[in-house]
Amino acid sequence: MKRYYIFLLTFLVWGIVGAEDDNSFYFTDAAVKPGETTNIELCMRNAETDLTCLEAEIRLPEGLSVVCDEEGNPVLTLYCNRTVGHEVLANLLEGGNLKLLVSSIDGNLFEGEEGPLLSFCVQAAEKAPTGECIVETVGESLLVNSQAEAYYSTGVKGNVLVTDDATSIKEKDNCGFVELSNSHIYDLSGRKVVNRKVSNGKLGSGIFIQRGRKELHK
Repeated sequence: MKRYYIFLLTFLVWGIVGAEDDNSFYFTDAAVKPGETTNIELCMRNAETDLTCLEAEIRLPEGLSVVCDEEGNPVLTLYCNRTVGHEVLANLLEGGNLKLLVSSIDGNLFEGEEGPLLSFCVQAAEKAPTGECIVETVGESLLVNSQAEAYYSTGVKGNVLVTDDATSIKEKDNCGFVELSNSHIYDLSGRKVVNRKVSNGKLGSGIFIQRGRKELHK
């Protein structure tokens, strides 16, 4: 059902216009050690147009794969300061490509003019070749406004450095972007954490998946 909903968007968009620099998205650079995980941020620039929806297919290079929870769902984090009232649907396609749809049933606009919308967790294989590799979109990606007009982008790329050098890997601080909320904290079964497990901004005891990693809270 999720996959059907993602592809249905293509047929619902009637007004297609060319991509503009002020209506686009891009990836932040990331670094990871072989055998470990990192988060890749997908950022949107919408300085000129009020946008409501993003659809994209993302291809990872050899040696990198999307991290999934126990139910097979890609581990994602929506950044609440930009995606108020939005949901993300994600599927891994045959071959490992990640298909994303960030949308709002009520047609809510993305907040702000530029910044990260979400991050997705990837893992480098134990024997992943070291060096710089490319994460890129496949085909045309759609940015849809409130009038169901879509700007399309092609060839969006980001750099991921696979390295054994710990000094070249800096831990990203998502404070200010990510709020502690149910939409991006999961238990080990892949279920979103419910409100009763969050008190005064802190999680209760247990093991949770947060920012693509398992964390023990006592």
